Amino acid sequence: MNKQPEITDATREAFITAFFRLAEIKNIYKITIKEITNLAGYNRTTFYRYFEDVFNLIEYAEDQFIDGMLSVLLPQIQMSPVLDNHFFQLFLEHFYASKDRLGILLRDSNRAAFIRRLQQRLQESLNAPINTSTHNRVIMDIYFNGIFSAIIHQIQHPDEMSDEELLSIISSLFTKWYWPAVNGKKM
Repeated sequence: MNKQPEITDATREAFITAFFRLAEIKNIYKITIKEITNLAGYNRTTFYRYFEDVFNLIEYAEDQFIDGMLSVLLPQIQMSPVLDNHFFQLFLEHFYASKDRLGILLRDSNRAAFIRRLQQRLQESLNAPINTSTHNRVIMDIYFNGIFSAIIHQIQHPDEMSDEELLSIISSLFTKWYWPAVNGKKM
């Protein structure tokens, strides 16, 4: 499987593409391996070389998005630890670049699990010294769920608000509410 990485990558991508095409018309948790392999033009044995099951494929697709986002954001954070408008602009641009797949990954049935994975990976990558008390976990959940809901809404309805307005709201919430709240400062 590793002897021809281009073919390996193309085959894996064919399964992922087939999955997302099916997810446009069907709940992601009801998609079968048979449907994916038929649409991708491969057999089940080939599918199992790449993925254990459909959930593993979903996790892989989520990781692709998260890894891509971190590869864009981490260099920015290392250059400037201040999460300014440029940081949030990069964040939003990555969402737009992945909007079709992200819209499926963030559907109601998968949203909470995906956002938790994203939160965890962001915190790990940033070596976040945040107290993970129950209080802070609730604050993080509220913030991240709200941000992702707003971004998905913006992607689906881009004419309702400018990106700059959305970035201003996200940045303001982060600096005036989220960061002080998780650090135990009065707001």
